[in-house]
Amino acid sequence: MSTYLQLCSKTRQNMRVSGATISTVAAQTGELKRVIDWVADAWSDIQLRYIDWRWMRSRFTVNTVASTDTYAYGSVTDSRLNALIDRFSRWIILDDRGFSNITMFLTSSGVAGERYLIYLPWSDFRYIYKRGMQSTITGVPAHFTIDPDNNLVLGPNPNDIYTVRGEYQMSPQVLSLDADVPEMPAQFHDLIMYRTMEKISTDLVAPEKLERAVKEGNRIMRALEQNQRPIIGIGGPLA
Repeated sequence: MSTYLQLCSKTRQNMRVSGATISTVAAQTGELKRVIDWVADAWSDIQLRYIDWRWMRSRFTVNTVASTDTYAYGSVTDSRLNALIDRFSRWIILDDRGFSNITMFLTSSGVAGERYLIYLPWSDFRYIYKRGMQSTITGVPAHFTIDPDNNLVLGPNPNDIYTVRGEYQMSPQVLSLDADVPEMPAQFHDLIMYRTMEKISTDLVAPEKLERAVKEGNRIMRALEQNQRPIIGIGGPLA
């Protein structure tokens, strides 16, 4: 496991960047600050490479309010962290098999009655539930959608308190403190160092160091992809 400070120190050492040893990421200047910023940028680049990194998936839960169909992510609880969602990228509407990934049960009755909600594209959902008197009807929700503002929307309007559960993708983690630890599995943390070395080597025109950084970085990236990307399944026969 590597902290932000440790990654910065290892990168500086491997690139032989001039200046004192990095004792903290705070209030640095000159070349050391550039190293620190590059490490943070490299970590952001890795997180943004794919939209489906497994370590960036988390679980959510929200209790509905009667007659309220729309829920912003900021009002939804991350059930893994036990806190309101504050880093949000997207709702994971389908599981890796291509089926609905969001469930619901009547809160007062408990999980025994939990069932899947059916996903509808926004245009279809709007046509069914958002026209005329349809928009005022309440009942047991059967469908969900994601509106243009990235809100989770249920249809019809809930007629009671229901617990809705599912998964969402978190937005990138930002490294800022010495003790911050990248959230991806620890065995892949050196990838951040090598991706940073690529940036520095390109800037300094250091081809030998660039070659090593690319080679080692690509090796770790392939292993990370195998470990943290969804497994592509083979679909059943068409007929």
